[in-house]
Amino acid sequence: MKCKTDHPKTALCACSLGFAFGITKALMLLLLAWVGFFFGYGHAMITEIATFYHGYGATFGGGLFGALWGFIDGFLFGFIAGLFYNLFLCHCFKKSCDKNETST
Repeated sequence: MKCKTDHPKTALCACSLGFAFGITKALMLLLLAWVGFFFGYGHAMITEIATFYHGYGATFGGGLFGALWGFIDGFLFGFIAGLFYNLFLCHCFKKSCDKNETST
């Protein structure tokens, strides 16, 4: 992708970014719940997170629910962030673009 200037720009695949964020958040919530279940660590944090994600808790099944909610939440965040990145990709800082246009 090229901007109005001749500087090459690289667009992101919004779906890929969404999957990356979704899987990362799913694993984080799953591991946190299972660490709380097996080792009794982080119950206060798990309780706070459970106020946002229905079914999440320091249990084996709660970790699976958290992974599902985390994937959905992370995917949406990554997808929207990728869309915004691509949207603003060619709208670089006007001062730097204008400076590069006048120097060539």
